[in-house]
Amino acid sequence: MLSNMIRAFTVAAVMAAMPALAGPLTLTATDPVATVTIPEEWSGKTIARGLEIKTPDEEVYLWFELIAPGEMDSVQKEHDRYFQKEGVMVTGASETKKSEINGRAWSFTELAATNKDGPSIIRYVAINPNVASGKIILMTYWASPDGDKTHDAAMSKLIDGISFK
Repeated sequence: MLSNMIRAFTVAAVMAAMPALAGPLTLTATDPVATVTIPEEWSGKTIARGLEIKTPDEEVYLWFELIAPGEMDSVQKEHDRYFQKEGVMVTGASETKKSEINGRAWSFTELAATNKDGPSIIRYVAINPNVASGKIILMTYWASPDGDKTHDAAMSKLIDGISFK
């Protein structure tokens, strides 16, 4: 029994020391609806509802989550708690724009926000992947203004490269 515990701790330590994933990642393993290709120098990992991605300078954080429409309020409250814990305060009303891209409904919401370092950019992008489960992809984007500018081209490539199943 002790040897099994030691083996488990060793595997966990090795996994923690491994670099985070880059390249194509599937959203999600249990309900694969899309693939997101992460730039080589960025890092990504799987989370309960999808993917967490960040730039090497940690100026941009992204989450791609697959959620049922009825979960939107609870997910939003979870995000609000996270941002509050990180010292981010929403300072302005949101503006939402809707569009259809390649036969899929997309909704873009931008929030004015600040943190201890100054302005923050928070964007929510809801994508309907047109799957039988009715689930949607919620992309949450959090960046500094400098990070937003620095990584704009890579972000555009990442978004344009989303491959739907």
